[in-house]
Amino acid sequence: MLQTLTPPTGRRTVTIHDVAAELGMHKSTVSLALSGKGNVSSATRARVMQVATEMGYQPNPLAQRLANGVNNSLVCLCSGGLDVGLTTEKVLLIQKQLGKLSLEVPIYTFSEWSNEIANSQASQVRNLCRQQPRAIVCAAHALNPSVFEELNQYQIDGGIVVAYDIEVPINCDQVIFDRNDNAYQGAKYLIEQGHREIGIGLSVPEQWHIDEGNTPQHQRLAGFRRALEEAGLPFREEWLFRHSTYEIGGAEMAKHYLESKQKPTALCVVNDYVALAFMVEMARHGIRVPEDVSLVGHDNQPVASYCPVPLTSISQPVERIATQVVELLAARLAGDRSDPKKSIIRGDLIERQSVSKR
Repeated sequence: MLQTLTPPTGRRTVTIHDVAAELGMHKSTVSLALSGKGNVSSATRARVMQVATEMGYQPNPLAQRLANGVNNSLVCLCSGGLDVGLTTEKVLLIQKQLGKLSLEVPIYTFSEWSNEIANSQASQVRNLCRQQPRAIVCAAHALNPSVFEELNQYQIDGGIVVAYDIEVPINCDQVIFDRNDNAYQGAKYLIEQGHREIGIGLSVPEQWHIDEGNTPQHQRLAGFRRALEEAGLPFREEWLFRHSTYEIGGAEMAKHYLESKQKPTALCVVNDYVALAFMVEMARHGIRVPEDVSLVGHDNQPVASYCPVPLTSISQPVERIATQVVELLAARLAGDRSDPKKSIIRGDLIERQSVSKR
């Protein structure tokens, strides 16, 4: 009969080497017995399991994933940052749906990148890839371009990548939210209601060159300008209102609007929370929505219906985006080896009371 063993004193973790030494066996024999693999007798396996349990041995999850390779259940969900809005909602929806597939889905977020720390995100992703997850799902809108070099190498080494939000420069499955179309829809709707003096509010720092790159802000501005050009209307730089995010951004935008010598009769505002704060500030200064200025928001979050004047908004269909990401990944995990797929998701305009006809 085996004597009950006492785990090593102190806080040191019991390793497979400790179990092997206690049993007088080779580490590989103990590993096979614990994993249920290999040609190990049932008696030996039972003895190893009992001693390991009595010593308080716990398998190392990272070592298990490395040993299992493509058969592990780890799917890493990465984002270049989280917010109080739809970025976080999409991440959580994807995590929830993947969890229902019995997958382990930790969320990794990275600090916003700048030229000074351009390699920070790439280094973090490189370390993540070394854990050999079965797949990586990434929200691409706030990732440094150097990250995609790491993800591309991870794919070459046999990993699965699914990207969403904006288009990425690697050959993987992608779910792209068409912000260009959202802004186009908003501006076109205002034009159809008779407005000819239209501005746009975007959350971008003053020093950013908004016309460059594949950023969400660039896509929105391009769609807005496309609608103006189709209608033969000029784009007026002074009616591009740059501001911070969410309610503070709305207050900033209102300040800039009130300081303008010539004011547009209508505005495309990104996002609904910015539009809400802008609307409240307008009311404080005796400017009416929609009689004096019409507003179209973006994302169609629940707050749009509860603004002082219910807000016309173009939706960002987060559930469709999340579901499409999960479906593409599930197919890859099941063995789909077809060419990478690219899915384009577009929103819908929801009319409320924040736009008047001219």
